[in-house]
Amino acid sequence: MKIPTRILLLALLSSGLASVAAAKSWRVADFQDNISVAKDGSAVVTEHITLAFVGEWHGIHRTIPIEYPGPNRTNYELYVDVTSVSDGEGRALKYDSSVSNGFRDLKIYIPHAVDATRTVEIAYRVRNGTRFFEDHDEFYWNVTGNDWPVPIDHAAATVSFPDAAAGSLRAQAFTGVYGSAERATAKVDGAAAQFETNNPLPMRGGLTVDVYIPKDILEEPGAITRFFWFIGGNPAVFLPLVTLAVMFPLWWYKGRDQDPGMSVAPMYEPPPGISPAEAGTLLEDTIHPRDITSTMVDMAVRGYIKIEETAEKVVLFTHKDYVFHLLKPREQWGGDLAPHERVMLENVFAGGDETRLSSLKNRFYTAVPVIRQDIMSELKNKGIYLLDPESANGYSVAAAVAILIPFAIFQYLGWANFFSSVPLLIVSVLISALIWWLFARVMTAKTVKGARTRIAVLGFQEFMNRVDAERLKVMPPTTFEKFLPYAMALGVEHHWAQAFAGIIKDPPSWYVAPGVYAPGMMFNPIFFSSSMHSMASDMHQVFVSAPRASSSGSGFGGGGFGGGGFSGGGFGGGGGSAF
Repeated sequence: MKIPTRILLLALLSSGLASVAAAKSWRVADFQDNISVAKDGSAVVTEHITLAFVGEWHGIHRTIPIEYPGPNRTNYELYVDVTSVSDGEGRALKYDSSVSNGFRDLKIYIPHAVDATRTVEIAYRVRNGTRFFEDHDEFYWNVTGNDWPVPIDHAAATVSFPDAAAGSLRAQAFTGVYGSAERATAKVDGAAAQFETNNPLPMRGGLTVDVYIPKDILEEPGAITRFFWFIGGNPAVFLPLVTLAVMFPLWWYKGRDQDPGMSVAPMYEPPPGISPAEAGTLLEDTIHPRDITSTMVDMAVRGYIKIEETAEKVVLFTHKDYVFHLLKPREQWGGDLAPHERVMLENVFAGGDETRLSSLKNRFYTAVPVIRQDIMSELKNKGIYLLDPESANGYSVAAAVAILIPFAIFQYLGWANFFSSVPLLIVSVLISALIWWLFARVMTAKTVKGARTRIAVLGFQEFMNRVDAERLKVMPPTTFEKFLPYAMALGVEHHWAQAFAGIIKDPPSWYVAPGVYAPGMMFNPIFFSSSMHSMASDMHQVFVSAPRASSSGSGFGGGGFGGGGFSGGGFGGGGGSAF
């Protein structure tokens, strides 16, 4: 039978590729560690790795884990400082060192790695690699690592300690794949322990050694050293510290109020020249929805508008609405109108002298940012603020960006791993957010005049919260409605109304409600206050409502010993690969 030429060529090519692949391989012929543990617990590790290459190769990767699970789901950092990489005859080899995903990766270039046996010697110093317990210390070290994708023919290690350890050491060793409890040869000779595999190690197999050291031979690191090791392995803890370091000076130099030189005392009227919206803003250093809605009531009290409550029955339900009547024509608007008040009137009555609240839905929202800006501008013009709330928000946002950018850069460049302990990162972020928020909400800076004006507003709020019955007797009957807008802006309208229960007999002339406040009927300030609160809530919902298509938003705003050791346990380890 004749075989097609194309199939024959394909078969020959496949056979050739398979032969090439089979001809290229490598293995670890010998892995020897010389480890010297100093009195301070640090260790100098010298690895002698003999590699047998078949085919053409260029070098190996030696990966050493430096991050381990710590207590309470924190990260335990092993500090590895590479001092030299050389061949078997002491000649330096070119290598690249990087840290990624909790591993120190050494990319070592080996010349002439073609059908040859080459030796690589890696020397590095390890800190935080000795474990200190209450009754003993321990050096638990994974010599070879369990991540080699090739067999290791032979592995051995010698671990030496200070002379004081002579005669008091105990040693054990484990071999095999990760988790194996198969024993390897372990022998103590004076102040040193020697270990050796009994059989070749399979792929992903390793040698782990464990040395028991009595107390007082090694010096346990002090609290300061342990602290710096901890934060070095858990850099997320820097986030709250950096947040505090940024926000505190920013608040100290930019956001502190000047000392008013006075304390809060009851005030029987609002500060001169301060509108209800401005008083409410001063109270919390932010423009609350009630600051804007109270302005409508204030203009009704001052005779600019009249408010009519209407009710229409729709099937089984009653639909409530409000009609605003303009009482003063535009040509009579005087200089007593603040800019934000004028903007409100112009936008409410843009279509005529009579407007339903419901008709302002999806229309009035464009005026809200202007009103907010006008309130802030007026307070600055009156010398109240050094740094107004809107500008303070800008400083706070800029500070947040300034805090986060360096962390993002460090993470991106691999200089720090903030995700080494995700639970700790979450806690750090939450603490940082709290610190940022606490400073951001007090970032506004008032002048001496502003601080004193706020003290006066607080005093006026205290008066309305605890109205003296004797003082009410000497106040004119119009006091209730005159100060009602301030009570609404300061959030004490219910207390203010309760104080006048049984005293005020007639409803305000500027508010009409069918069948409720008709002439001759008994007026109840508490019910009236509830009506004002309900109206303010409806007004807020309408004022900030925007069409769905609009992009504008709302204007309101153990150890191996006793614990059971195994192959792959302890520090060190890792593995390698060839390239």
